[in-house]
Amino acid sequence: MVEYWNRISYTVQLILACLVFMMPAEKRLHFYLRTGLFSAIFIVGTFCYNTIFGIPEGGIAYFIYWAVYIVVAALFCWNGLKVPVSEAVYCMIFAVGMQHIAFDMYIIFQIAWGESFAVPIIIFVIVYVLFYIFLARRLTHRGRFIVTRRSLFSMLTIVMLVWMLSIMNNSGIDGFEAGIWQQVIYRMTDGLCCFYVLWVQLNQKENLSLQRELDGIRFMWQQQERQYEITSDTIENINRKCHDLKYQIHNLSDITDETEKREYLQELERDIMIYDVSLQTGNRALDVVLMEKGLFCKNHEIQWSCMVDGSRMNFMKAEDIYGIFGNALDNAIEAVSRLEDPQQRVISVKAIYQKKILVIQFQNYYQGDLEFRNGIPRTTKQNKQDHGYGMKSIRYTVEKYNGTVTVSTKNNIFTLQILIPLA
Repeated sequence: MVEYWNRISYTVQLILACLVFMMPAEKRLHFYLRTGLFSAIFIVGTFCYNTIFGIPEGGIAYFIYWAVYIVVAALFCWNGLKVPVSEAVYCMIFAVGMQHIAFDMYIIFQIAWGESFAVPIIIFVIVYVLFYIFLARRLTHRGRFIVTRRSLFSMLTIVMLVWMLSIMNNSGIDGFEAGIWQQVIYRMTDGLCCFYVLWVQLNQKENLSLQRELDGIRFMWQQQERQYEITSDTIENINRKCHDLKYQIHNLSDITDETEKREYLQELERDIMIYDVSLQTGNRALDVVLMEKGLFCKNHEIQWSCMVDGSRMNFMKAEDIYGIFGNALDNAIEAVSRLEDPQQRVISVKAIYQKKILVIQFQNYYQGDLEFRNGIPRTTKQNKQDHGYGMKSIRYTVEKYNGTVTVSTKNNIFTLQILIPLA
């Protein structure tokens, strides 16, 4: 029984290792059928070859024999996952590295306590489960492996070098024989090298994810800066034209004596007054963004409460003020627009000063459950990859001024509070 198991043990270990890193990733259609058939063919093929020909004892054939396992493992990952070849290779490298670490631990146990059939299984199960919990689930981002050519090449080179040294150590090639303690030291070093490479790649993946988020925020800033310039000019023109038109209508109403016509002109004047919203907060950028969002709320039957003093916000850049208030109000408008009760379609904005701290607060009703991550709510849009930068942009901007952002939800009221120390 043990003899038959030894012929396929490495194949089974490699397949299970690949599955550990494949499970969190985006899978192809009929994933379990595809991987099941591939696994069966892989295991049967390995068993037949090892039974008929056996494992080569040395030379180039020995390296080719083990290299075939690596190639087939990469094909196994590509066959089951809906990813490019580069990401399939990336997945395979992690699987090989993890299997290598488990095997090193097994060899150390074997040297210390002798042969055992059950203990190696326990070791592999523990290692695979721990790697799945602490590494594999964090390695993917929305079902994809984040990998660059540079990181893939460096990782492949290091892991393959460790893998080749391990093969040479097991092959009995002259110059690679070692005593018991040398074997233990080698296996510990070998396993630690693999673990270090895999851990570095995980950290690099997280750095790449943060870089992509930062790129998205920077793009949003550029869009907001252009939007601020356009909105500022547009509102200024509207105010000027509405101001002139208001006086023209006023003069017309003084000339005529017809009651009906005067009432009509008065109604028209009231309608135009909607767009003649002259905010004087003490900060030009704040006037622009509040007027823009205020007009939107007025035209969409959203109640608007605004108590803002912008006289001491001049230490902030105009685009930062526009970004903070614009993103916060856009989120509030989106939330209250989903509410069926008109009485709850209310947005409150406050900006006051308490001693040497600027306190900005946004409040609005909302419905549904909010999912939080790192203290801020995640986007409710289905396409999370292209959305959700608003709150991150607010936090990033506020932290530029050594401020803090806190979010609370109570009684279906969403509260966003920003504290910024004054210079």
